[in-house]
Amino acid sequence: MKYSIIVPTYNHCDDLLKPCLESIFQYTRMSEVELIVVANGCTDTTRWYLDYLSAQFTALGQEDHFKTIWSDAPLGYSGANNLGIKAATCEKIVLLNNDCLLLPQSKHSWLELLDAPFAQDPDCGVSCVVKSYSDPAGHDFAIFFCVMIHRKVFNKIGLLNEEYGKGGGEDTEFSILAERAG
Repeated sequence: MKYSIIVPTYNHCDDLLKPCLESIFQYTRMSEVELIVVANGCTDTTRWYLDYLSAQFTALGQEDHFKTIWSDAPLGYSGANNLGIKAATCEKIVLLNNDCLLLPQSKHSWLELLDAPFAQDPDCGVSCVVKSYSDPAGHDFAIFFCVMIHRKVFNKIGLLNEEYGKGGGEDTEFSILAERAG
């Protein structure tokens, strides 16, 4: 497998998670990825849906391509992603929000787009769909709703900072630390 895709989720199974995962299934060669869904604090139908998907992958002999991590407690954006990062086995790790919906495209195009900067520059550690500028930090940063990060970056600077709680700022901090680390 070449990519680990981590999708954290906090409820919203029917309106966000299902469409997100269905778009991944439709536009991704699942034989080349491991999909890790981190459900944290979910009280809706998320457990049933993930158990159903897990059984489907197992029946196809592809249980290594779909993993679920369950936490009864809500962990926040960073905490949920960090659990997924720890469980990931691939060198390139994609963080994808559960409210993302991949648009019609050829299979794997979205991953090839995220991977292209790594092929062009061996020092690349992070690629993203959208960058922004943080006035308080005085710095550009990758917005982490859809980002690919090479494992070497986590090995060098660590995981996402969980002090941000629900989310908001960890992507700015991580981007700055990654850039400073080279």
